[in-house]
Amino acid sequence: MKGLEGMKKCRKYIRLYILFQIQNIKSLAQYRTDFLMMVFFTLFSQGCNLGLIGIIYSNIPEVGGWTMWEIFLLYGFLLFSEGFINFFFQGAWKITNMIHMAELDRFLVRPVPVGLQLLTAKIDFDGLNKMVIAAAVLIVGFIRCEVRWNPVKVILFLLFLLEACVIRVCMIWIASCVSFWMEGKKNSLNYFVISLGEMAKYPLIIYPPVFQGIFGYLIPYAFVSYYPVGYLLGKAETGAGAFIIPFFCIAMLAASCLMLRAGLRNYESSNY
Repeated sequence: MKGLEGMKKCRKYIRLYILFQIQNIKSLAQYRTDFLMMVFFTLFSQGCNLGLIGIIYSNIPEVGGWTMWEIFLLYGFLLFSEGFINFFFQGAWKITNMIHMAELDRFLVRPVPVGLQLLTAKIDFDGLNKMVIAAAVLIVGFIRCEVRWNPVKVILFLLFLLEACVIRVCMIWIASCVSFWMEGKKNSLNYFVISLGEMAKYPLIIYPPVFQGIFGYLIPYAFVSYYPVGYLLGKAETGAGAFIIPFFCIAMLAASCLMLRAGLRNYESSNY
């Protein structure tokens, strides 16, 4: 019985998520010029990033045993997971603003989980553009790296990509939930966390041990790109890290839930 009730709740929340996002899409559809400009600037900025990596690696054959196209695969995983956040769970970025503008109050009186309402508070089509670009980069990258595919490797690739997205969402979620204990209107921690992703475009092995520890466990970008991509490419040093990604993903989800619950217990409506 409990299992059936749990499935019913899950279906209900998925249905609510879809309905909330449809409303967000309708609101964005009213501003077509903004949408077209967003598409242009996304293509331009990501084109510049890819061009910069290409220029660097056209002069340096490889770094830490990783070639240019292997680096592009790291970039593809990072970009896809970033786009996933922006398109599906952009509301995670708005937690700080909702807390300090008392917008969170209306969520507390609704018969819908607060976390679900926060995650669906906003949608950003910029994320969809990033996912499309990332998919193209991954396809070309794997072709150039001559990866030999089989059913197991395809399943692992999809699983790694899903886990990368979940970990990235949890990273932003946890950083944003810190705002429940902050008095200021701004929370720079989530921007700091996302900015460090720039360093994750390159193999973890090139960094000193202290930074390997930071990117591996404290701000776990290695689980987003380095370990999964390295495993798919057959890099020996990434096998152990790839194996523990599912366990790390579960730990991040648990930490995210605990942060929200603790934050809501500490929440007091803003005076603004």
